[in-house]
Formats: sequence, C-alpha cells, structure tokens
Amino acid sequence: MSDKKQIVVGDEIEAMCGACKDATVHIVEVIKANKVIRVMCKSCLNSHKFRAPISQDEKKPKKSAAAAKTSGKSKEQRKWSRVMAKADVENPQDYAMTEKYEENDVINHTKFGVGVVAEIVDPTKMNVVFEDGVKTMVHNRS
Repeated sequence: MSDKKQIVVGDEIEAMCGACKDATVHIVEVIKANKVIRVMCKSCLNSHKFRAPISQDEKKPKKSAAAAKTSGKSKEQRKWSRVMAKADVENPQDYAMTEKYEENDVINHTKFGVGVVAEIVDPTKMNVVFEDGVKTMVHNRS
C-alpha cells in the first residue's frame, strides 16, 4: 500500500501563488483524473491553476545581462529593430501626406521619428512601423 494519501477537493496543499509570488498554502478546488487543476490561496484568496512549488535546486537560473537587456525591450521596439535591420535607413524621406509611399519605404516623421512602411492598407492609408508601435497614416492625398 502507498504512503501517499489521495488528495481530495478541500485539502490543503502547498502551491506557487502568482499574486503572492511565493509558495503558500492553498485549498484544492478542482481535481481531474487524479490531478489537482485549480487551487485557492489561503493568504490572498486568489483562485488560479495549480502550480507545484519550486524547490531551491529547481529555481531557474538568472538571465545573463545580454538576455535581460533584450527582454527589456517592448514587443513594438523588437519589431521596429527587425524591420529597420532589413530596410535602407541611410536616406529616409521626410513624411508628407501628399506623397505616395510603397511598402518598405523608410520615412522620417516629425513626431514619431524614423519608420518603415509595413503595409499599404488602401490607396490613401498605410501602416508604418515606428519604435513605439505601428501607426496608421494617410498618404497620397492631394
């Protein structure tokens, strides 16, 4: 016979709590196929998916300085960096609503800075990737 007691709904177990950022005592709320699925933290009363507590030896290693620096960029900044690496950024055109642009044209906007035309939405609208995100802008207006 096994020494392990069968866990049932209402039992207390230790689990990782995202809100508390630590392993705390939880109450089992849902069990499916003999596996704990949902728990409620007794400290903050937050209900969430069960995550087994992490022991000291299993803790993830710290990121290197280079990895930490890269992950510090926002999604928009990473996309902008990829687009700028592929584009000819030596001579960006100054943006004007009256000019007609094509995909991959590099423009210089007075407020948003240097960007690359990612998509022509319709004859008078385009999506431009700037460092702080994608902007829909007008073009080809007389």
